[in-house]
Amino acid sequence: MKKTKKLALAATLSALGVVILAIGSFIQVLDISSAALAGFVIIIAVIELGGYYPVLMYFAISVLSLLILPNKITALHFIFFGGSYPIFKAHFERFHFIAAWSVKFSLFNILLFIMIFTVIFLVEYGFLPPLEDNSLYDFLGNFKILAFAVANFVFLLYDIAMSRIINLYIVKIRGIMGFKNYF
Repeated sequence: MKKTKKLALAATLSALGVVILAIGSFIQVLDISSAALAGFVIIIAVIELGGYYPVLMYFAISVLSLLILPNKITALHFIFFGGSYPIFKAHFERFHFIAAWSVKFSLFNILLFIMIFTVIFLVEYGFLPPLEDNSLYDFLGNFKILAFAVANFVFLLYDIAMSRIINLYIVKIRGIMGFKNYF
C-alpha cells in the first residue's frame, strides 16, 4: 500500500511538472522560471518520497516535455538544470559548506557550458528552430565572461531562495498538506 501511494504521488507531481513546463513553453518569457518552478516539484519528491522516485520523476518529466512541448528550449532548461539540480542539492548539502558551495558552482558552470553548446548544436543542425532575434547572442558573444558572472550570481540567489523555500515547506506547508504522516 505504501508503494502505491508513493507511485501515485510521483505520477501526480510529474504531471504537475509537465504542466508547469507547458505554461513556460507557451509564454516564452517564463521558460527559465518555469524550469526552476518545475524543479520545486522534484524537491517535494526528494523530501517526501526519497529513494529513486525523484530520479524517475526527472526522467519522466524530461521525456514528456521533450515530446509534448512546442518550445523545446524550456524542456532543455529543465533537463540541464531545473530538474537535475534539486536532486544533487540534497546530496551536496551534506558536505561542509565551503565544499558544498564549491561543488555546487562547479556543477552549475559545467551544466551551463554543456547546455549552451547543446542548444547551439541543436539550432545549427536544424533540430531546434533558429531564434528570431539573434541580437542577444551577438551581444553575449562580446560579453561571455560577464554573462557567466551574472549567471553565477543568479544561481547563488536561486540556491539561497531554494533553501529558504525548502525550509518553509518542511516547517509549515508539509503539515498543512498532510504529507507528514502519510508515507
